[in-house]
Amino acid sequence: MRVQYSVSSFSSFRRSILTAISLVSITLFTALPAQAEVEEPYDPIEPVNRAIFDFNDTVDIYVLEPVARSYRNNVPDFMQTGIGNFFRNLRYPSYLVSDIIQGKFEQALDHTGRFLINSTVGVLGFIDVAEDWGLPDHQEDFGIGLAYNGVPHGPYLVIPILGPSSVRDGFGLIVDGFLDPIGWIGYSSLSAGTKVAIAAGTLGVKLVHTRAGLLQAIEAAKESSVDYYLFAQGAYYQHRHGLVTDGKDEDEIGGDEVTPSEEATPETTDAPLDTAEQM
Repeated sequence: MRVQYSVSSFSSFRRSILTAISLVSITLFTALPAQAEVEEPYDPIEPVNRAIFDFNDTVDIYVLEPVARSYRNNVPDFMQTGIGNFFRNLRYPSYLVSDIIQGKFEQALDHTGRFLINSTVGVLGFIDVAEDWGLPDHQEDFGIGLAYNGVPHGPYLVIPILGPSSVRDGFGLIVDGFLDPIGWIGYSSLSAGTKVAIAAGTLGVKLVHTRAGLLQAIEAAKESSVDYYLFAQGAYYQHRHGLVTDGKDEDEIGGDEVTPSEEATPETTDAPLDTAEQM
């Protein structure tokens, strides 16, 4: 039997579920915590972080950037779009958990609707049909959920290969890793070699695709900054602040404006310079 999808039927179902969840949430969440306050970068292990940062930059210059440029120049645009849609669709478990711990139940329904529609009508997520059906993507992760509930960044960290992060967001990456369906391959009945090949190949494509999307941002950052390390650090804190506050300004959230490193400016830090949160 073929399942027919329509905007009206999904909207009706979504409203019904949302009403039920809202009634339950009144009991569970009498008052949701305020969104996390803006923090200045705290970098107590800067020498170690700079060493890892230099290592990452060397790997990027000689390996990741050339491969990413080749990918960008030779893979058709529609395929790159499809690959991005596919990996974004796989982040649904992480999105859902983050939505729930933030009490964003309506957004959780949006993400669930996006996943169901794009996984079926959208051919395993390669086509973002849900966007045209009025269900836009909202980037979330476990680190954002922790920040929403008042967990501070903690010390700044630079993760090998993945780039800028913090203790809070690094822990979030671990949780998101367990929620990533790619990791679930390890529990399948496939042979060990097949599991490793599928996981490594998939993660490799994901890393290259993510780096290809940052080509212009990183090139501009290197050209316009005196200290690229401080620039990347400031850009990371600004970008994460924007995600945690859903893009609201300080007047809307009642907080102070973010104070990134002096190398970073609002005009040059709109795009994240790390691959960790994109993975």
